[in-house]
Amino acid sequence: MRKKDLHDKFIEELHKRNSKRAELINQVSDILKLEKESVYRRMAGKVNFSIREMGILAKILNISLDSLLYQEEDIQWLPFILETPLKFHSIDTLCDMIDLNFKHIEEINRDEPGTSGNVYHSLPLECFIHSPLMMKFMFFKWGYYFVQSDEYNNFSQWKLPPRLSAIGEKYHHVYNFQHVFYIWDSSLIWALSKEISNFYKTHIISEQEKEDIKNELKLILSQLEKTLNGTRTPRIPLPSETDFLVSSINVGFSSSYFFSGNKHLALLQTNFSFSMIQDSEDNFNKIKEWINSLCHISTLLSRSGRIERRLFFNTQYRIIDEILK
Repeated sequence: MRKKDLHDKFIEELHKRNSKRAELINQVSDILKLEKESVYRRMAGKVNFSIREMGILAKILNISLDSLLYQEEDIQWLPFILETPLKFHSIDTLCDMIDLNFKHIEEINRDEPGTSGNVYHSLPLECFIHSPLMMKFMFFKWGYYFVQSDEYNNFSQWKLPPRLSAIGEKYHHVYNFQHVFYIWDSSLIWALSKEISNFYKTHIISEQEKEDIKNELKLILSQLEKTLNGTRTPRIPLPSETDFLVSSINVGFSSSYFFSGNKHLALLQTNFSFSMIQDSEDNFNKIKEWINSLCHISTLLSRSGRIERRLFFNTQYRIIDEILK
């Protein structure tokens, strides 16, 4: 039996993009600007797609050729976009990224509430959208790292753009998930506290601002603990069915998946790179299974884990006080 090569696997992946053969041939014909007969012969394996043609189709149809090359190995290859420090000229780039994610997630939840799984190495958006100072700090530090502008050298004078101020209202409309679980990186609060400290030591934030941000961060943790204890708090808008876990290791990245019915989206992000899986159901399921597997090396603090929960939050308060003393 002949072993499938990259070209065979590529044709199989094309068929997954559209199960209706005639529609698929029309689509490929339009993309490559080829006669339908030429496309038919390529799809039938009588003529090979050229490297250029495969590249064009892979880019437009979001097919990872790396994933096809290593399909038989027990690893997952993802395309990554590397973010360059001080690359952008405006924080509008971040606003556009958030709006795009909201658009995708809103589409997933359009017909019925979906399910979401998340692992975070930085404070999740839903934890600070109702905390004005922390929200300002989280977006300010993004601008400090990525935007070429002197305005990010002074926290006091910087104003939160209206597009970011409106996120809270958008969030409630878009993130309508029935069940959600969170895995927090065990070093999340430590890393955030160190960032606040570094901004203070470089005189970008004042001592009073450091104290105010510190107190607001502790309030966020207090509200989160109340939410996990079963007390609904408007500051932390989590679904009623929420599982909260803490990893036993430093994972160093954030990743999320969202799905409802046959609609799905997966995201993976480090401090300076990100990847999005939207069209490939196979790749989405691999990311979903991978995130779910991280639960096995994490401690569940929601539901009945009241003692473990108290110990965890006491430790986080102590970390904040020690770093931001």
